[in-house]
Amino acid sequence: MTTTHPAHAAPETPTPQHEHPSDNLLAKYGAPKVMVALFVGMILLQMGFILSYVAAFHQPTPRDIEIVVIADQGTPAGMDQQIADKLNAIDGSPLDARVVDSTAVARRMLHDREIQGAFVINPAGADTLITASAGGSSIATSLESIFAQVEGSQNREFVVRDEIPVGAHDNRGLSGFYLSIGWVVGGYLFAAAIGLFIGAPKTLRQAAAHTGVIAVYSVISGALGALITSHVLGTFAGHWLPLSLLGSAVVFGTAMFTVGLRAAIGVLAVPLAIAVFVILGNPSAGGAFGSNVLPSFYAAIGRWITPGAGTEGVRSIVYFGNVGIGQPVLTLFLYAVVGAAMLFGFTIRKNRKSADTTPTPAVTIAD
Repeated sequence: MTTTHPAHAAPETPTPQHEHPSDNLLAKYGAPKVMVALFVGMILLQMGFILSYVAAFHQPTPRDIEIVVIADQGTPAGMDQQIADKLNAIDGSPLDARVVDSTAVARRMLHDREIQGAFVINPAGADTLITASAGGSSIATSLESIFAQVEGSQNREFVVRDEIPVGAHDNRGLSGFYLSIGWVVGGYLFAAAIGLFIGAPKTLRQAAAHTGVIAVYSVISGALGALITSHVLGTFAGHWLPLSLLGSAVVFGTAMFTVGLRAAIGVLAVPLAIAVFVILGNPSAGGAFGSNVLPSFYAAIGRWITPGAGTEGVRSIVYFGNVGIGQPVLTLFLYAVVGAAMLFGFTIRKNRKSADTTPTPAVTIAD
């Protein structure tokens, strides 16, 4: 007589566990379907790239640029408020003007990033427009253009004083944007390479190992990027350490979010990461055009994507004494946390699902 008892089951031929079925798209769907999916997917990414960049940059329009109006000594009472009202009444609302008591107050507000410009009324001569090109050269240029029209219509002249100019080696203030983009690209490419050549982690130990490697890569990447801009090129001299920390956070947040997507949705994580960080993140980052010049959609999302967080972080560190660094740090922290949650959460889920679907082997025992 023979019986079958699972507790004394003989080992069956093991099923290979090194590859998740969804990872082998060719085996699952076949070459023709995969080719069609790649064709359609790449067309969509390419058209999304074109649409996003052209939509963001084709018609930059100033909107709600915050300025203050100051009446110099000898100006008739109430004229500062009248001018502020006229500035706010310009078609399209390019300015958001209010009155303050003195130039000293306006300068403090510029350094604290509460405003983006100031207009000083001089009853005895040329007026003065105070800008801060370090906060965004496109905004400073827009202010000059707006006041050229305003003053021209009144047959008045004005001079421009750049209170917080960009560095001598930072053309138009774009170096921080390019530095941030370099960190972001390195982050998602490294994460994509891990997914391509190693795959999503199968165990929590592997997930922790991936996280550790990404952390080391992020620290090195952040330090080297800061070193190039601060010591090799001299663009941001004297700011190596804080830029290193910022860069490490940019790379880590970007990479962790990408590997988290890889664990959650498989190979589709790569085009989705490109859509987030490149198609949406780059044009909204505030590099070539600041948030007050970009369309409202891009102005709203820019600070919440890592290219924009990195760009704004560099400006805060280099030109504004860390004023405004909190929001970029929050953004990068959220990407890192969400990415880690996806990575470890979906790794646990796959392990449980695999354990639940593994049949209990049986063996025949002779009495």
